[in-house]
Amino acid sequence: MTGSISPETALAEPADKAEQLPSMLYRSWFMFVLVLVSASVVGERFMMAVMVGPIKAELKLSDTQIGLAKDLAIAIIYVIAVLPLARIADRWSKRKVVAIAATIWSLAVLICGSAQGFWMLLAGRALIGLGEGGFTPPSQSWIADHFPLRTRATAIAVFLLGASLGNLLGPALGGWLTETYGWRQAMFYACLPGFILVPLVLFTLRDVRPGLADNVRKEDTVQQPFGATMKQLLTIRTMPLLMVGAGLNTLVTMGLVSWAPAFMERTHGMSAQTAGLQMGGALFLGSVVGHTVGGPLCDWLGRRDLRWYVWLGMIAGFLSMGIAWLALSGPMNAVFPLLGLNMLIGGMSAAPLMAVIAGLAPAHSRSVAVAMLMITINVIGFGLGPVFVGWLSDMLTPTYGKEALGMAMRVVLLVGFPSTVIAWLASRSCRGDFERAGGWGKGPPLATTLH
Repeated sequence: MTGSISPETALAEPADKAEQLPSMLYRSWFMFVLVLVSASVVGERFMMAVMVGPIKAELKLSDTQIGLAKDLAIAIIYVIAVLPLARIADRWSKRKVVAIAATIWSLAVLICGSAQGFWMLLAGRALIGLGEGGFTPPSQSWIADHFPLRTRATAIAVFLLGASLGNLLGPALGGWLTETYGWRQAMFYACLPGFILVPLVLFTLRDVRPGLADNVRKEDTVQQPFGATMKQLLTIRTMPLLMVGAGLNTLVTMGLVSWAPAFMERTHGMSAQTAGLQMGGALFLGSVVGHTVGGPLCDWLGRRDLRWYVWLGMIAGFLSMGIAWLALSGPMNAVFPLLGLNMLIGGMSAAPLMAVIAGLAPAHSRSVAVAMLMITINVIGFGLGPVFVGWLSDMLTPTYGKEALGMAMRVVLLVGFPSTVIAWLASRSCRGDFERAGGWGKGPPLATTLH
């Protein structure tokens, strides 16, 4: 929406009284389908974590190659595709882009299950990144089309349950299917949910005009040139600091989560099925509780000092680092409970982070700001984290043997120190940026001060 829309206008009658938002019954079905689609792509992305052992043995891969295929390939293609696909969705049809994306990642899982070597496996994983890049921005924008501001945060919170469900079902079902049928057959079964959901998206959901839920007229939803938008967002000092800090925190998290099942197999002799079930349950409970508690807690603290929106992330990142160290150094039965606690504390900062990014960005460029955040997280966190741990594990294996992976996972925790410093720097600039953004404090809107 444009900066000319006042709060009074936003609460007024719809810009076009002939246009009405869909019924709550339809919107409930809409959210249910999107939650399932989100669970599908997240589950298919993370299920390979419990297949590392058999895939590595059959295809004769190194830990570095596993890291490249498992995570970096997805992250690279996601980063390349996310902005162009988001702009296509804005100009065409979010419904069709989401359906095509689900088809792509379902076919990609079939390719992975048929892989005869590293390069075919890498190609399949890369296509999962393409599908995910076509789903994430359009789906969140699509939700904003359906829900007004006063209920949008609740809708997004419901949507995030899909990712938590995928984190649970991907490793859990993947481990069970791999143990029962083998990793190739597990991949074939995993592609079925996506193919089932595609017709549900195409034939039961529909596009809603952007801005309708915000009572914005069609002629007022004009996008600015991409270059001008990027320059405007990067001028906000707190924004790039938070993005880099979030990327480093994700690097630590993914360095742990993506290798945790393999760590349990090598260090503690746990089976892939047991590791998948326990990790899936820990990640699911931790993320759900963390996301649920973090937002309300930070809103309560933020009424006393806006810097708590940044401080909470800084504290959560530092505590998560210590808890993860205990998990890697403790007995087998304590590993996944501690990793679940790690996910809970780290997850508490997710909602405050999104609130700051969306609150600092001008209204007409919030989707671009979120896309920039996701690109940073994917490049630094999802891409480099698992590959760095795999590479370091290979380097340490001649010295530490089967303990090399655990040593590599401990080293990656040290990244938590610079991320804490970056968050502290962001806390020093955030109050001034909040004031200029308007709504958070006194001062003219940021969009006005930058033009």
